[in-house]
Amino acid sequence: MLPIADQGIWLPARGHGRNSDKEGKIELRDRLSYANVMATVAVFIALGGTGYAMTKLPKNSVGAKQLKKNAVTSAKIRKETITAAKIKKGSLTGTQVNASTLGTVPTAQSANTASSLAPSEDWHEVGSAGEPPFLNGWKNFADEAGPGLPTVAFYKDHEGIVRLRGTASAGTTNKPVFQLPPGYRPAAGTSLKPAMYCVGATCPANLAPGTIFGSGVDPAIVLEGGVYGRGDILGFDPVTFRAES
Repeated sequence: MLPIADQGIWLPARGHGRNSDKEGKIELRDRLSYANVMATVAVFIALGGTGYAMTKLPKNSVGAKQLKKNAVTSAKIRKETITAAKIKKGSLTGTQVNASTLGTVPTAQSANTASSLAPSEDWHEVGSAGEPPFLNGWKNFADEAGPGLPTVAFYKDHEGIVRLRGTASAGTTNKPVFQLPPGYRPAAGTSLKPAMYCVGATCPANLAPGTIFGSGVDPAIVLEGGVYGRGDILGFDPVTFRAES
């Protein structure tokens, strides 16, 4: 038997006899209490919670203050995750941008296309050498009124639009002023009555003062490509139409 100090209790000595193990178990059970058990459980929970916190952080628990300086490098950032809204204004300049990797913006593409087009043709001056002559006594009003007024002329732009300019005078009313060459006329078999400036007693009150005929009309009646006009003075600014194809 062994004494328990200061308590006056004697227990059988462990390790002596057949019932020593059983007696040891009884001794341990007798020493267990509710407080001992709960204290042991609390220690395990505390240790387990610390391990959980070290392996799995709660959502949004790490902020700028928790990050070590220079801890986040380019290798740790997933590709295509940083948007333009996250980039500080003025932080990117031409030095950081590789211009050769940029595509052509639409306006620049249009400018490139425009610069590649052939220059527009010059005005075809009616009555000049190699150009359609005036007909039926018509002539440039500038010959009478003096220099500075636009002469009668035409040209076709890149989009196939024919443009007329100038002022004619002193011709036979309701007769062709001049004849447009093929490729500069309205669609075949058609005629146009564009807005023209007319001065004189023979200007129609409620009708267009001029008519432009396309190809394919009856030549016994009208002149193919003929530009007709009424009045003493006839202005062609700004007459435009799409040319025959």
